[in-house]
Formats: sequence, C-alpha cells, structure tokens
Amino acid sequence: MGHGFRSTERELWSARKLESIDRARRSSNDSEDRAQKGLGSTDRRSEPRCPRHDNGVMKRAAFLIVLVASGLAAFGTSIPSASASTTTTTTTATPTTAGLGAVRGTGGLKTVNVRSGGLQRYYLLYVPNGDSAAHPLPLVLAYSGAGDSAADTAQSSGLLSVAQQRHNIIVAFPEGYDETWNDDAGNPPAEAAHVNDIAFSKKMVAGIESRYPVDLTRVVATGLSNGAILTELLGCRLAADLTLIVPVEGQMSPTFSRTCGPAMPISVYEIHGTGDQAIPYGGGTFSGVGGPVEVLSAPASVARWATVDACAKAKTSAKSGNTVLTKYKGCTDGVTVTLDSIRGGQHVWPSNFGGTLVGAITSLPSTRRAAGS
Repeated sequence: MGHGFRSTERELWSARKLESIDRARRSSNDSEDRAQKGLGSTDRRSEPRCPRHDNGVMKRAAFLIVLVASGLAAFGTSIPSASASTTTTTTTATPTTAGLGAVRGTGGLKTVNVRSGGLQRYYLLYVPNGDSAAHPLPLVLAYSGAGDSAADTAQSSGLLSVAQQRHNIIVAFPEGYDETWNDDAGNPPAEAAHVNDIAFSKKMVAGIESRYPVDLTRVVATGLSNGAILTELLGCRLAADLTLIVPVEGQMSPTFSRTCGPAMPISVYEIHGTGDQAIPYGGGTFSGVGGPVEVLSAPASVARWATVDACAKAKTSAKSGNTVLTKYKGCTDGVTVTLDSIRGGQHVWPSNFGGTLVGAITSLPSTRRAAGS
C-alpha cells in the first residue's frame, strides 16, 4: 500500500497545538483579570491529570470559550427532544440517583472527572434540560483529532450547537492524553504512554448511563482523524456498549482490522473526503503524530465492517450533491454499514456533520442491550 510517508497530519497537529496554547494564553489573561476583581479562579481541579503542554488554568479558560460558541443552525430530526410530550418504548438505563438533580440536565457543558488507568481523565458533558427521565435520549461520544482539545471539538464538530438548540442528544467530549488517543495504529503520545482509552471510554459510558436516562438503542461513538481511528477500534472492542460508530477522516488500521471481532453486530457510518491529504482516502502509509501509520482505504475499511457484520455482498451506491453513499444491507440484527464519500472533502469535520449524524442515529435498529449488560 505504497502511498509513501506524508507529513500533513503531523504538521496539522503541531499547528493545532500552537493555536490551542495561544488561545489558552489569551483566555488565561481574562481569568487573571477576573481573579483580581474578586471573581475567583476557574480551575478547581486538584488531582494530577494527563500531562499537557500548557497549565491547568490556561486549559480551563479555553473550555469557557465553548460555552458561548453555539451559533450554527439547527438541523431537523425525528429524535424526540428532552421536553417532548410523546412517550417512548425503548430500553433505558435507570439512573442510580433517580429523583435527584442528576437527571435534570447539566444546563451547559459540565466537566466530569474520571479516574482511569491510574490517571485523572475528564470529559465535557452536555445533557439537555427538560424531562429527560421520561424521554431517554441518544448518547454521543465525540473524540477529537490529534492536537485538538475536547472544547475545540465541541465547537468545531457542531455537535454542541445541535444539542443545545434541538435538545435531542446527550453529548460527551472526552479529553485525550496530550490531545491524542491510543488508537493501536501508530505511536502518538497516548500510545507511547500505554494509555488505555478503551477502558476510559467504557468507564465514561457506564458513568453517564448510571446518572442520566440514556436510550440504549442509540449509543454512538464518533471521532476525527486520530479520534476516528480510535472510533474504529472501539467498534471492534466495545460493541456491547455501543450501537453505532461514525469515524470521520480515519479508517481501520491493519494492526487491528484482521482481528476485529466485536461482541455483537454494530452499525457503521464512515465519512471520508476524497481530497483528504492528511489521511488519504485511498489508504496507505502516512506520517502520523508519533510516526508512520498504515490504514486501509476508505472503501476497504467499510468493506471489512460489512464482512464483520455479516452483511450481504451486494452493495448500492447513490450520488447526492457532492457525496456518494455506498450502503451494505442484509447485515446481522438489522445493523447497517455505510460509506459517505465526500468528493473533494478535506481533513475536517464536514460542515453539515450534525445533521448527518442525526440521520444516522434515527436509522438505527430499535432493539439493543439492556442497561448494564
């Protein structure tokens, strides 16, 4: 798969790190001004966290930016909102704190600390206000690309805006180790440090389901770039906890594709731009943050999922605007496997990603695991 080494992803990671640090510095100055005026500090975490290139106050200040960054237009959806008057018949997780404040929604982005693998990890969580106890909602886990923070992803993916305006999804934005993930494909900082992002993800899902009513037929993992490759890996390892994966600009790697054997069938909606210069649509070896990384082509990655899910060999393709949808049907348990090829698309979250994700969620099968299984 001789595409040669590419430096684009590493350069993007470096540029994003510099942008993040600069943005955090500017925000930190604002925080210091507030502290001098008696408004207090914005960082109250005291336990050790994952190593960062910048200090805790600067990063915490960057989180605050996303709380006011929700200007994107809402997308239409058939998913019931938290305040809908209709009832559902789907299986839900029963919160251990039923009747307390935990089921009332976070009212904004909330930082949740999680101890995993000896490290203090955290994620940003948004739960719509409203009667979510009576109307369970889908849960979406959104993993950043290398060099992006959880706060960056909340804004750039458009998912926070969709959740805030439509009140129809619970969204968690986990923070990576040194803004990378152990995707079992290359050697980014998270992999070099042997960070277990699978265990972190499993603990995060279990924690959210124990506190908020989650629609267990709609538990989704999505991610960009390094986060997309991790999403592929999670599909292989955490299919009992997830119902759909949506990798964006990142395919399966041969390091785990051959041995991928999910505990149960899982739906896949893979998105990749044909003009991606960082992780090529055609696959091959590229230069990642920690060194060479090999991935399958986008079509081969989705074909592998079709095999894993025991789909029919026949597939259909349909063009719509600048996208080509390739679908495999006849998969086990009614799951679906789809490749969304964006002609000329680059290494970024698609501009209409929120609407696309909502569409993929609504098409999921209506039966799934019971809480805690």
